[in-house]
Amino acid sequence: MSRILSRPAVLALTVVASALAFIRFNIPITIIVMAVGVTAAVLVGRHKAGLFKVRGRRADGRGWRPSVQHQELPPPTEDPVVGFAEPTVDQFASRTPPLAHLHLSAALRSQLDGFALGRAKRIMEAPDLLAHAAADAESWPVVETAVQKTLELARARGVEMNPAGQTQLQSALALSAAQGVLLAEWRQLEDGKTAWEGASAGARASDAFTIQRISEAMERRQLPDLFVGIARRPRDFEVRLLLPYALTTAFYYRLRGVPPKAFAA
Repeated sequence: MSRILSRPAVLALTVVASALAFIRFNIPITIIVMAVGVTAAVLVGRHKAGLFKVRGRRADGRGWRPSVQHQELPPPTEDPVVGFAEPTVDQFASRTPPLAHLHLSAALRSQLDGFALGRAKRIMEAPDLLAHAAADAESWPVVETAVQKTLELARARGVEMNPAGQTQLQSALALSAAQGVLLAEWRQLEDGKTAWEGASAGARASDAFTIQRISEAMERRQLPDLFVGIARRPRDFEVRLLLPYALTTAFYYRLRGVPPKAFAA
């Protein structure tokens, strides 16, 4: 940088300053002035050699920005309406890609999945989600309904419950249901009141991808609490399926309600 003095100039100024300090003050002050001057000369030399760079703000004001995983991507160019029927637990057993039967293009699927990744992260990281749902007179009945239907399904499939672990099991299911409620309310705020065709709700393709993202991530976190409340599992039923079932059941039933007046994720 042209504004920075060269090393010889700094050393010359150091000599002059040291002489003045010796005449007007004392030896300790002179030593301090010399030390500061020599240090400055070394730093200037390193800077001139390209070994030391002073980092300033960019002229355009740009700085660090969150990665894709830390922010919601813009909505995809196309987010088609899909019919969302009341879920069945078996639909989650195969782990097939969402909406595989629609034969969406690879580019569109990539956009939908990227958008869903950000939305799922915001839902999973929503603070005190279960407590907020419990305080909401409109949301909590949907959570309770989803949890009860999930427990009834588990018993019908031969799952035997452990009474000592019911609090943890029901909390895990309730959290999944609350996430489904939040996703449904997000959809209602964006689309308005849900359109229904018979027993199928008008959701969006991105919702299916979001459900998959949440289910995959939360399964690893919630299975320990789920297993605490189960005394015996049948061989022909995967207990992990209870989590996405609770989520999608709550999502489906919440779509029947009116859009929320307030929203925070």
